[in-house]
Amino acid sequence: MRFKNIFSFVATLLYIVKRFFSGRDVIADFNDIENRIQICRGCEHRSADTLKDMKCQLCECKVRYKVRLLSSECPDGRWISTDS
Repeated sequence: MRFKNIFSFVATLLYIVKRFFSGRDVIADFNDIENRIQICRGCEHRSADTLKDMKCQLCECKVRYKVRLLSSECPDGRWISTDS
């Protein structure tokens, strides 16, 4: 994992913890998760076919975790954060 990715992961983790303890949602709704997964399945930057092994080659994130967070965004701009 590159330094930039580690920093991004830690920043996201801190944001999620802060949001959770303030009583706000951190998990996207089911339809958003499903839409994100479908977009990732059709992307040329994914590294595997199964969701369990699928990884984004741009940000090096595991897709099955990234699509679930409200604050997550596709590094290629294919889907955006649903965090309000």
